[in-house]
Amino acid sequence: MKELTFKSYNQFQQFIEHKAMEKAVMKELHNEELSLFIKEFIDRSNRMWQENDCDKAIEKDGFVVIRVWKDEIGRRKVGRGRPKKPDSEKYNHSIHVRLDEQTYSTLTHFCKENNLEVSEAIRDMIKKLS
Repeated sequence: MKELTFKSYNQFQQFIEHKAMEKAVMKELHNEELSLFIKEFIDRSNRMWQENDCDKAIEKDGFVVIRVWKDEIGRRKVGRGRPKKPDSEKYNHSIHVRLDEQTYSTLTHFCKENNLEVSEAIRDMIKKLS
């Protein structure tokens, strides 16, 4: 599977135009066949861009990740992937903690009351220690 990241529609268009020409050269297409192939390739790519709301992803996250893979029959599939988190939002360490029933109940009750995920609540409590 390939993951391609684009920060704008123009960047995507430049990539698609280059990729279309590259594929056309590999197929040794000329004249009308070349023009038709490139037009259809670009049209399919633009349709995929619209179907996956890539403009909205760029507005929201500043980029869009497009995944390209082959299905079980070997046909190429293209779709939008989950946006990658910026480095500033990545967590590099994972811990495992055993809790007794009373402590676990207190934690889950706190999370429900404050509408927090358990991990988020624990991170917030650790930050308050410093």
